[in-house]
Amino acid sequence: MPTTETAPSWVVLVPLKPLTVAKSRLDRPDRGALALAMALDTAGAVLDVGGGVVRLVVVTDDHRARRALTELAQSRSAVLAGAAVVGQSGRLLVAADEPGRGLNPALAHGAALARRIHPGCAVAAVSADLPALRPAELRQALAAAPPSGRGVLADAVGTGTVLLSAAPGSPLCPSFGPGSFQAHLDSGAVDLTARLADTVPGLRRDVDTVADLTAARALGLGPATARALAADPSPRSAA
Repeated sequence: MPTTETAPSWVVLVPLKPLTVAKSRLDRPDRGALALAMALDTAGAVLDVGGGVVRLVVVTDDHRARRALTELAQSRSAVLAGAAVVGQSGRLLVAADEPGRGLNPALAHGAALARRIHPGCAVAAVSADLPALRPAELRQALAAAPPSGRGVLADAVGTGTVLLSAAPGSPLCPSFGPGSFQAHLDSGAVDLTARLADTVPGLRRDVDTVADLTAARALGLGPATARALAADPSPRSAA
């Protein structure tokens, strides 16, 4: 009897630095508040993708971020506790950065945790600074990910990585940092950029600088980032 392939269930990973050191290239006095706001908008968009995403794992040791993410979780369902987990609510889980050795170890830790909780899932690492991300864009990118191995999507500049996917049974092998897009290609990830191109502008628009923030603003910001800018409307962020 023929079998029909079904789409995998996804766990999405979002790493978040301590807010005191986040977004060092964003020339604004409120960059910590903006880093948190962008992470909340990213998390909200991921949670709104739908049933294909069974869990969002945010890896962070920042206490302020934990509280804000827990509030986001509470707006959806009750919070539970778990070993090595700061807060868990339905499809949102905030995990401590147990390695404490930077972005890539944090993502490797998150991927291992995801697969302990959801054996057989696919995993996707997504940047935390996507304030213009739309759920439909992430849904489209996950659908485009290869059914085996890994996939990578470049940022708007074309040198960084905004999404790295790993099919069920495939290791994530994150190599985020300067030149990460080419590093992921060199390690065998399939390029999703040409296929998705400009159909996912919010997903590809990460924010490191004031110019990036202006570009994201033109696409339409999420509610948390819009509120943060309204609270401190620095002229350097003007479009």
